[in-house]
Amino acid sequence: MITFKKIHKQYALVFLLICAASFLAYFNSLTNPFIWDDNALVAGNKLIRSWQNSGLTFVNHLYPEANSGSNFYRPLQSISYIFDYHFWQLDPFGYHLTNIILQIGVSFLVFLLLFNLLANLPIAVAASVFFAVSPLNTEVVTYISGRADMLMGFFLILSLLLFIRSQKGGVKKPVLLYALSIGSFVLALFSKEAAIVFPFIICGYIFYFLHEKIKERHYFIKQIIPFFTASLIYLGIRVFLLDFAAFYEPSLAKVFWFIRLSVLPKIIFIYLKLLIFPIGLHMSRQFTWQGSQAQVLFGLSCLGLMIAGCLYLLRYSLKNKAASFMFLWALVFFIPQSGIFPINTFIAEHFIYLSSISFYLLVVYILYKALSRRMFVPVVGLLCVFYILLTAGRNFEWGNQIVFYKNIIKYSPQSYQAHNNLGLQYELRMQNEQAIEEYKKALEIKPDLLEARSNLANLYLKLKHFTQAKREYEFAKKICPPDKVAEIENNIANAYEAEGSFEQAIKRYRLALELDPGIVFAHYNLARIYYAQGDTYSAGLHILESLKEVTGSAKAADCRVIAGFLKSCGYVGSAEEFYNNLGVRFARNGRWEAAASAYRRALELNPDFPGYYYNLGVVYLNMGNRLEAKRALRQALKINPNYIRAKRLIIEDKL
Repeated sequence: MITFKKIHKQYALVFLLICAASFLAYFNSLTNPFIWDDNALVAGNKLIRSWQNSGLTFVNHLYPEANSGSNFYRPLQSISYIFDYHFWQLDPFGYHLTNIILQIGVSFLVFLLLFNLLANLPIAVAASVFFAVSPLNTEVVTYISGRADMLMGFFLILSLLLFIRSQKGGVKKPVLLYALSIGSFVLALFSKEAAIVFPFIICGYIFYFLHEKIKERHYFIKQIIPFFTASLIYLGIRVFLLDFAAFYEPSLAKVFWFIRLSVLPKIIFIYLKLLIFPIGLHMSRQFTWQGSQAQVLFGLSCLGLMIAGCLYLLRYSLKNKAASFMFLWALVFFIPQSGIFPINTFIAEHFIYLSSISFYLLVVYILYKALSRRMFVPVVGLLCVFYILLTAGRNFEWGNQIVFYKNIIKYSPQSYQAHNNLGLQYELRMQNEQAIEEYKKALEIKPDLLEARSNLANLYLKLKHFTQAKREYEFAKKICPPDKVAEIENNIANAYEAEGSFEQAIKRYRLALELDPGIVFAHYNLARIYYAQGDTYSAGLHILESLKEVTGSAKAADCRVIAGFLKSCGYVGSAEEFYNNLGVRFARNGRWEAAASAYRRALELNPDFPGYYYNLGVVYLNMGNRLEAKRALRQALKINPNYIRAKRLIIEDKL
């Protein structure tokens, strides 16, 4: 007799097995650096640096700092980075650790789902471990920015498990379980857009496993309406309230729909090949298709046969209901990212993260039926070791950015993103000629690639090639989103200022401010020019304008402080140092609001310097705002745990 205690002991052992296998596979990823989009989503993302910004993640797209914008709405992914930053700041170790823990969580839920569907412990364990350590999942687990798939997978599988539990007879509080299932689905929607297809999984489960209940009046409708309603509300919010339309249309939007349909059989074949032989893995896969009439007809014919086969496999059968349901699972999560709809690319390894569960289940089922019980465990064990070794090897590639991008270019020489990112790595290593060459290669492939155009312009400016820099900035201005034009104008003004054309620089800075008054550092740049020309009064006015929180009658007093600061010991050089010193001067004159504003400007420029947080904390204390003082001082200690003055102030004022 199987007891409650025995079942939980089995679950604990399976969980420990998944933990051990996952850490063996991904342990060497813990020392990997930020890579690819990690720099935009984590290292360069100011939004994740405070819990106070959690609400902002629900009204911003995923790349708030990017010039090109995006159409990704994933607030839960951003909140997970806020969580990581709270503990680890910009140490990639912690972010990788979170990803491994998430993969363990998803894999254990996969086990619970398969065990629930099949009631076969060996098959459920083996399939979930295969999924946990599969080298195909490195694009999700090893890549910090790939976290959205794991978050979505965790909440969707949890939602399904809660739904299944809510439908069982004799369960306490089924309505609560059902409500939690819908809530988990909503969290999945906030993790990744592809979760929107999940209601069809609920429909499938009812059709295969609750077939008799469908005959009950309104049962089917009542069960699925809340899930589809959540999807429709999510779509409405995305379309009408949060229009995050990317500046560039998706790459596949340029491919006719019937061409996208005709290539689907080839795409499926490539994915099956990757699942069976997970070698030569890389990001940014390039898929070429000539699209001749004969090829299109052949592709559509193959697709027709595939559809007929799918309909046969999806038919209801009491004997094969688990197999049919898992086949439906693979289809539902594959179709939205198959290229049928206009997305950014035909193929990406992370597109089949959830669909691959069905494949690993099929492999394990075949082994279970073909091998004796004595042979099943060692064969599965050897395959797991093989997967772990492949995954660990893939992690090494992710650990060396030059090797990583060169590997992509080796397999996909037309990957403009890889060329651009390789150029960034060369630039960081002061290999400027190689960097310029890679940026130009990226632009040869995609002339309207804003990132490469901006990177090339910035590098030219750094190398004092002012004519080339201005040319590239002017081109970037033509292809950037309207709300980013002001930033480009500010950069053009930088180039004019650097070459000594002050009148042109002033004209461009003013234009940038007309386009976007929120670019406060354009005021600072103007102040720097006016100060160099001896116009201290105009410089002071623009410094005051850059402290955008200071308004009203306080302006005159603050302006006098700024003027005195500039005339005596002030200078307009290093912006962060200038604002910090100005904050000190404001504080000495009892101008606490202005001092806080100046320190915040310094922190915008360098959020990793503990002294600025300490100064801000002291100002908040003098303003009587103990809560903000505590936050600022604790942030200083997060950056430098040995910051004695911050520790002393917290103890003395009992913060």
